[in-house]
Amino acid sequence: MVDGTLSWTDFLSEAREFLHLSEQLGDGWTLCEKDGNEPNTFLSCKRKVRSKDNGTLSTLISVEYHVVFSVSYQVPMLFFQAHRSDGSLLDVDATWRAFMPEARERSDLFQMLTQMDHPVLFRPFMALHPCRTSDVLAQFGKKSENRILTFISVYGPHVQLNLQNAYGNAIKCK
Repeated sequence: MVDGTLSWTDFLSEAREFLHLSEQLGDGWTLCEKDGNEPNTFLSCKRKVRSKDNGTLSTLISVEYHVVFSVSYQVPMLFFQAHRSDGSLLDVDATWRAFMPEARERSDLFQMLTQMDHPVLFRPFMALHPCRTSDVLAQFGKKSENRILTFISVYGPHVQLNLQNAYGNAIKCK
């Protein structure tokens, strides 16, 4: 069975590979490095997305996405902040309505989307909980050449982080 975890050095290497591909595609990702210590480097991108309130397209919001390394779970983790056009931050309930209107039960939401301090910036961000990420990444049967790319491809669409189809050409299996 394939192990879905990765080391800090693997995360850095695969994040840099992902960044190189993003640069080739002009997709706007950056690598933010606070310092050389673990885990003070993360991928970041900003997007404008339409919030899905009550199943209809409504307002345009600005979202900043970060892919960070979870030291506890040894997997990539997706953090994000969403702001309205007036600059105000979406609270937890507004975020759930905007990004996960299909979730029926509050308990379902708490299991996948939560607010927590960003492990590098030490301020509140929304996050997709990493507890099942290793299992999800291991389900592919073969080890992805770039688990960051696989992770974003699988988890990103849940919060309107969609990669260009051209990224799919870069996925290889070992």
